[in-house]
Amino acid sequence: MGMSVSKTYALVSHESAVEAIWALAARNWKDLLDDEGIWLVPRAENCVKTQKDFKGLDAEANLAQLGIRSRPVDLLVPDKACFSRGRLAQFHVWSDFFPSRSFVRVHDRVFVSTPYFAVLQLAMGRRPNRISRATAEDAAKEDARFRAELGLEGKPSTVTELIRWDNIARFVRATQVLCDFMGTYRYVPPPEDKPDDPPGIVFKKKPIVRPEVLKKYLTEMGAARGIKRARKVAATAFCCAASPMETMLVLMLTLPCTMGGFGLPRPVVNWSMPKDQLRRELFAQDEIIIDLCWPEQKVAVEYYGWNEHYGAGRGKVAADATRANGLAAMGWTVYVVTYEQVCTLAGVSLLARQIAAALKTSLLEPLELELLWRSRLLADLLPTSNRRL
Repeated sequence: MGMSVSKTYALVSHESAVEAIWALAARNWKDLLDDEGIWLVPRAENCVKTQKDFKGLDAEANLAQLGIRSRPVDLLVPDKACFSRGRLAQFHVWSDFFPSRSFVRVHDRVFVSTPYFAVLQLAMGRRPNRISRATAEDAAKEDARFRAELGLEGKPSTVTELIRWDNIARFVRATQVLCDFMGTYRYVPPPEDKPDDPPGIVFKKKPIVRPEVLKKYLTEMGAARGIKRARKVAATAFCCAASPMETMLVLMLTLPCTMGGFGLPRPVVNWSMPKDQLRRELFAQDEIIIDLCWPEQKVAVEYYGWNEHYGAGRGKVAADATRANGLAAMGWTVYVVTYEQVCTLAGVSLLARQIAAALKTSLLEPLELELLWRSRLLADLLPTSNRRL
């Protein structure tokens, strides 16, 4: 159902919606992120369609106060005739229907895509079969930089290979965002007087995307364009990561070699050991939760982050070390990981080989192009806002 009004409305989407969602979550506006509070979207003719329209709306709504600070802002428009890319806004064509739980209203004239819809947009993305000369030149420079770092002396990547990586990077970004939304941490926007500061992180929060609701949402989309890719993102993502570094680790370790990962079997993230398996005399805690683990093989990875461990004092480190020792006493193989160990390709490669040995599985040897993509994948996934997360 549309809205019979004369005003134009902005439908915030893609990365701009992700930015706004974190701002909403930081303010604990739960009703705006849940099933209730979803507003009907305006008719297509009422959408902001031009850079001039957007400039006027930005001045009226003060999007920065709503958490939408990066420019250009991503907006949805109804057809290709409205398509435009400028310094202020870039428009994405969406001609399909909007299922329920697609938008929340944050201002009289501003609708923001919900986490479910934003993930769908990132997953579907545009899948180009060609790129502009300027884009190709920029991509080639980035490609050359990574090749130099890896000491690869082969031919530079072709345009086709650059396009293949672009599609991989888009898929991975959608998966990473979904892991963030289903994790127990949240990004906190910087203060308004310091807009250029990196976002902060808060921990031990409820996830803002529930897998069962996401599944229902994607089902409602039916056979919409790109829905298969979106469902693949949902199947690839992990629930319950406790920090951005846990998300980085699990994706690096499990994504297939053809996407730059190591192709290890999927672990369980933040697994709670069943009470009937717990030997209480070996632990000081009543509940044992393991960051990443393969329960059947009794292999565990514990990430020791700065904020959750060293920043919290020696007591936290000691408690987690005691837990790791208890797991070892029960016959588990436990790998304790810090940022410094996995912030380089050599470090995360070593960890992957160690885990593979414990799982009694073998890693596929990457092709030269896949090794290049592995380096780029790590650069894309590694948190940059705080190097000790």
